[in-house]
Amino acid sequence: MNTQPFCGIDFGTSNSTVAIARGDDVAMVALEDGKTTLPSAIFFTPAMNVHFGRDAVAAYLEGEDGRLLRGIKKILGTSLMGEKTLIGNRNIAFSQVLATFIGHLKAKADHAAGQEIDSVVMGRPVHFHDNDPDADQKSEDTLADIARAAGFKHIRFLYEPIAAAFAHEAHIPRETLSLVVDLGGGTSDFSVIKICRDHMKKQDRSDDILANAGVRVGGTNFDTRLSIARFMPELGFGGHYRDDFDAEKLLPVPASAYYQLAEWAHVHQAQTAKAIAATQDILRRALEPQHLARLKHVQENRLGHALLQTAEEVKIALTEQDDASAVLKALDPDLVFSSTRSDFEQAIAGEIRKIDGTIGECLARAGVRAQDIGLIIMTGGSTELPIINRMVRAMFPAAQISQDNKFGSVGLGLAHHGAAL
Repeated sequence: MNTQPFCGIDFGTSNSTVAIARGDDVAMVALEDGKTTLPSAIFFTPAMNVHFGRDAVAAYLEGEDGRLLRGIKKILGTSLMGEKTLIGNRNIAFSQVLATFIGHLKAKADHAAGQEIDSVVMGRPVHFHDNDPDADQKSEDTLADIARAAGFKHIRFLYEPIAAAFAHEAHIPRETLSLVVDLGGGTSDFSVIKICRDHMKKQDRSDDILANAGVRVGGTNFDTRLSIARFMPELGFGGHYRDDFDAEKLLPVPASAYYQLAEWAHVHQAQTAKAIAATQDILRRALEPQHLARLKHVQENRLGHALLQTAEEVKIALTEQDDASAVLKALDPDLVFSSTRSDFEQAIAGEIRKIDGTIGECLARAGVRAQDIGLIIMTGGSTELPIINRMVRAMFPAAQISQDNKFGSVGLGLAHHGAAL
């Protein structure tokens, strides 16, 4: 077993964690204000000073001049990786943005270890991209290049649901067939794996891992659906405007700006001068100009991230409440955005069907039935949604369900795996 410090990095769409292993001793790293989770957010000032995590979001919400980026993991493997984005008066490559964030995670790990760490196991979803093996491999290769640039010399990858299973093994005295349900910010991943305390000593776990499956659906997709269904109509989504040449002819308000504002990785595209000009052109002909005026206010004042964060807060509140509401004071203190849990669940019904189908696909690949599963390991923030819990309990009524350490199990499992190599 390797006694040198080994790092596990769970770079997530919504949150990231880091763990360090020295032999059998594995511990999470405090990344911000004593917390072991760090929101995957980065804020650049015009002078290129950088804020991370909660501090990044706070700088943006407090009105500090600069640029906030969230959901940056979803850029991997897309055409945006080859592009640059305007920060202040500089064009910065998206690859540099990701490298800055990963470099920050490594610096935190080095500080916690008291020395530089050169070996890392990085978590990865089963699929970065659905039905696109080339983009999937490109995403992993890009992430490896970024980790190497940050200073890691030995880089391995492990599927995130498998890492979550490894983190639970120390508490499993007898071999148990388990299904890991890992619902992250950007992807939902599943693994059928035999786990047992004694299996932790095995170098080769290929016989224990029966199947993996994944789909590009996660918590940020739920934010998007809720935002489109309950928030964007208040900004004119679904409205109409008069044709310039025929006042009797009504045209639908273009949806592009609304979908951009509802996607963490694309908010900035709705706030460009070109996008604002397009809204202004429609505003003068809109049937409900007060709604389009709100859209223009969001764009001009760069409130897109704040609006989407408000939707996320309503989503989280609906895990405990039957209805929830919120106000974005910077937009309109009298405008209340609200949703019932039923409204929200209806909005994400298509995503839930995809998750349900992918679980079935994973079981089929493993050649097992639902009743063969003895333990369900739930990890990731979206597993707290009542609709997810109802679905899992209905599919696996006889299985034990573990929901311990939902936000840290992947990072711990990655570090455990590294120490065992």
